[in-house]
Amino acid sequence: MSDSVRPGTNVIPTIPNSARIWNYAQDGQDNYQVDRELGDVMLGAFPEIKTAAMESRAFQERVAYHVVKEFGIRQLLDLGTGIPTGSGTHGMAQKAAAESRVVYVDNDPVVLNHVSTLRSSPEGKIHYFLQDFRDVDAVLEGASKTLNLDEPVALLVLSTLGHFPAAEAADLIEQYTSRFASGSYLAVCDTIETPGVLRMQEHYLAADPEGAYLARTPEQIADCARGLTLIPPGVGPLPKLVLPDAITPSPEADECVQWGFLAVKP
Repeated sequence: MSDSVRPGTNVIPTIPNSARIWNYAQDGQDNYQVDRELGDVMLGAFPEIKTAAMESRAFQERVAYHVVKEFGIRQLLDLGTGIPTGSGTHGMAQKAAAESRVVYVDNDPVVLNHVSTLRSSPEGKIHYFLQDFRDVDAVLEGASKTLNLDEPVALLVLSTLGHFPAAEAADLIEQYTSRFASGSYLAVCDTIETPGVLRMQEHYLAADPEGAYLARTPEQIADCARGLTLIPPGVGPLPKLVLPDAITPSPEADECVQWGFLAVKP
């Protein structure tokens, strides 16, 4: 793996990047030495973060497949995409229904450089664009080129909201869900506060005060579901959420620090 700058990507390989660190924790290959060094410090302080990263990816894939296969959704909006690993949102959605349309939005050129290599099924469509998703009007305008926002949409905001204060994050999500059609879905996940997570957060703040990721309480995660109906079992550890009937969570599921929910707009 080369740590040279890729032409035309605006990537600075000497500064840690949260998307690349998360990619490293998920055993991805799209990261630089500076990301791996900080990632190793964080993993040393709190090795459970690797499990959290892998569970976040697994939750993303389960949600994307489930809302399409079981709930008939054919439109998905993925905010704060991160560097794709595994099948990604579009891969699982189009596996469930090839005609599914997926829009990826991120404000990080590093991420969009990778998302631009994704390929849609012939029947479906992928669109991606660079935008700070705090600008709700701009995001929805861009998404409307691919999605019909008068029909139900599945909104995925996964391991992303920690870049904002908790109250701001909940208000932001409500701005989106209030403009979606009834029957739309929302999936959210984030890292909850534990002593180990807070130690890891200190390392992150020291290395990158501007881009550090802030953990949440379960109540703060639940606040993002304002006006929506939670899908059972509600807010909880990711290994317990959106599981096929044949799968029983392992006893270690409660120890996962990555929590979230799936909810529907009445």
